[in-house]
Amino acid sequence: MKQQLSSDHSVYFESLLPWQQPAWDHLISRYDRLPHGLLFAGMQGIGKRAFVWRFVAWLLCDNRLQTIGSPNQQGACGHCKSCQWLQSGTHPDLQVLPDSSLPMMLDSEDKEATKKSKGTTKKTQKKSDTVSSEPAKTSIKVDEIRDLQPFISQGSSGRRVCVIDNADMMTVAAANALLKTLEEPREGIHLLLITDWPTKLLPTIKSRVQQVAIDHIQRDKVTDYLTNFVKQNNVIPFDNEVSLTVQIEQVLKLANGAPLAALDMLDSDWYKHRDTWIKVWLALRVGKRSNIAASDYWQKNLSIDDFIKLSEFMLMDFSRLSLGLDPLQADLNLGGYASITELTLERIQQVMGLIEDVKIARYQNVQDKMAYDRLMSSLAAL
Repeated sequence: MKQQLSSDHSVYFESLLPWQQPAWDHLISRYDRLPHGLLFAGMQGIGKRAFVWRFVAWLLCDNRLQTIGSPNQQGACGHCKSCQWLQSGTHPDLQVLPDSSLPMMLDSEDKEATKKSKGTTKKTQKKSDTVSSEPAKTSIKVDEIRDLQPFISQGSSGRRVCVIDNADMMTVAAANALLKTLEEPREGIHLLLITDWPTKLLPTIKSRVQQVAIDHIQRDKVTDYLTNFVKQNNVIPFDNEVSLTVQIEQVLKLANGAPLAALDMLDSDWYKHRDTWIKVWLALRVGKRSNIAASDYWQKNLSIDDFIKLSEFMLMDFSRLSLGLDPLQADLNLGGYASITELTLERIQQVMGLIEDVKIARYQNVQDKMAYDRLMSSLAAL
């Protein structure tokens, strides 16, 4: 098995995200008694993959013991032989599964946070970047786990690290094959499992690894982080501190509390088009704008993937209103539109079903224009 390479290895040496400090401190304080298997679990957008790659670099760093209690305690030294191997993508003591994943693979939000920490926003990136940066979702088969055995059983002068990303995608046979390694740990071997869906892992796997509290997020640190980023990068112009606070609280709710997903939302093109979406939809519904004109307008202003995401969030709040619940997007006053409050849940779900069909068609290389035309026709009939 060959280690997969990436064009950018800087994530190994990036600074911790503020809310990750407690989890980091807890791990490195136990450097001499770390468990054989560690599980990093939680929803996308909390920065767990970024955390894991920084931890991998520290585990393999030749100077990690010297960094305890020093300013370099936050990560690998960046200049030893091990760190140089990581920077070149050729470290002999690191293996990553699945083969379709890059060792640098992050959540889309993790990747954007790394760029933004360097002062680069996604305005400079192609619209396809977010899609292509999603973690690979291929299944991990038993042969892939068996192929790890020579790497795990080889002797080493230091530590060896194996990262299994999307561990929930292991087949039952693959998970059972991994159990033997977890039950009979070899000195100096560390297995790091990452998953967005810990409930999908076999109980026998979870019982043999120790979960890192990477999903325990301090809300005040997240709020400060988002506030500072918005101010420094002028992400959205705000009239006052109150509106800024309200908007940050809102995107955190929409992102289910995931900080990087909220940051990605604030800095996205689609989030800034929410009010326009309502106006175009209302015009479509009463025939003031044709389907073709609406399709042409959105094609010029948003990628199809961004428009789908925008539509899903709008229809989510339409559904909440139809059920008598308050919308999450309080700044839009959706309850003030009779055209929205009179919609039935059945009609909304029909449109949401068509959106799912369009998403599937997108993976079959259906042209964006055709996807947009279908969506406009469905929204006009809503």
